[in-house]
Amino acid sequence: MIALFLVIAIAVVAIIIFLQQPQFGQPPKGDHLDRIAQSNNYSASIFQNKGGITTTMSFFKALTLLPKWLNHEGGKVPSWSIPIKKRKKEEFESVPDTLVRATWFGHSAFLLEIDGKRLLIDPMFGPKPSPLPFGSGRFNDTLPLSVYDLPPIDAVLFSHDHYDHLDYPTVLQLKEKVGHFYVPLGVGSHLIKWGVAKDNITELDWWEEVQFQGLTFVCAPAQHFSGRGLNDRAKTLWCSWVIQGQSAKVFFSGDSGYFEGFKTIGEKYGPFDLSMMECGQYNEMWKEIHMMPEETLQAYNDLSAEVLIPIHWGAFNLALHTWTEPVERLLAAAENADATIATPMIGESIVISQAVPKKQWWVQP
Repeated sequence: MIALFLVIAIAVVAIIIFLQQPQFGQPPKGDHLDRIAQSNNYSASIFQNKGGITTTMSFFKALTLLPKWLNHEGGKVPSWSIPIKKRKKEEFESVPDTLVRATWFGHSAFLLEIDGKRLLIDPMFGPKPSPLPFGSGRFNDTLPLSVYDLPPIDAVLFSHDHYDHLDYPTVLQLKEKVGHFYVPLGVGSHLIKWGVAKDNITELDWWEEVQFQGLTFVCAPAQHFSGRGLNDRAKTLWCSWVIQGQSAKVFFSGDSGYFEGFKTIGEKYGPFDLSMMECGQYNEMWKEIHMMPEETLQAYNDLSAEVLIPIHWGAFNLALHTWTEPVERLLAAAENADATIATPMIGESIVISQAVPKKQWWVQP
C-alpha cells in the first residue's frame, strides 16, 4: 500500500509540474476576467455557444472511439512525402497596395497580404499540435518559409487557443516582428504569459469591430470551444474573422461546426472575395464543432463568397478520416454546384482576381 501511495503521489506531482510549463499559457484573471464577465457570451464562468450547443463528449461515446484512435491503418497519414512549395523571403519583401494574396502554410495558417499590409492568421509553424512529447507531427516537416525568414508582420489574428492554432514556440519566434495581435476575449492572457506586451494585444467579443491602418477586423461568431489544459475548457472565446479592405473582403472561419451564424455573417458583411473555410478533422460524433465537407460548401454559399479555400487539413492527423477525404468530399459535393474551389499545395499563393490553383497535389504520383 505504501508503494502504491508513493507511485500515485509521484505521478500527481509530475502532472502538476508538467502543467506549469509556459506552453499551457494562463487563464484570464483579475481585471482581465472582470471584462470577460461582462460579455453576453459568458455565463456560468465559461463562454457559451448560441442555441445551447454542447461540445462535451460523454465518457462512453469516447470509449467507442478508442479502437479507431489506436488503429494506425487506413490512410490517416500520407504514406509518401507530400509536396511542399518552398518560398524565398525575397518573394514577400514588398507588398503592392493593389495586391491581395493569400499564402497557405498548411492546416489553418495563412499569410494574407492586403492593401499593402501583411497579416498572419492562426500562424502555427510548430512540429506538432500538442503539448505532449509523443504523438504524430506534421505530414511533412518542411515549412514553405521559416518564421525567421518571414518579413515584418503588421498584425496577427488568432481564432482561438487550441494548440493547432495558437502555438507557443511560434509566438516566441514571431512576437518581436509583429506590430499588433488581435484575439477573441481571454486569449490575450496566454500571449501576455509568453512575453507579448499588453499594449500590443487587442481582445474582441463577437461582432466587435476594430480599425487597423485602413483595414477593418470583425470578430465574428463561430461554434466551437477552447482550452489548453485540464481545467480551462471554454475559459477563452473562439471566433471567425472578417477582414475588410479597400481591395477585397476576406472571411476566415477558424474552427466551427455548421450553424446559422454563417448566414448572418454573409448578410452583414458579404459578399466576400475570398473565404478560408474549415474542412477537416470532423466526425459525426463531434459534428457540432467541426463541419463536414458538404457543410463547408453550404457555409461558403451562406457567406456569398467568390472563392473557397478548404483549410484545417493536409498537415496533421487530428481525426479518424483519411487525410485526403476532406478535400475529396468537398470537391465531390461541389462538382455540380456553382462554386470556385481553390486547392493550393502548402506554400502556394492565391491572388484575388487571378486563376486559382486546382491541381490535385494530394494524389500520389
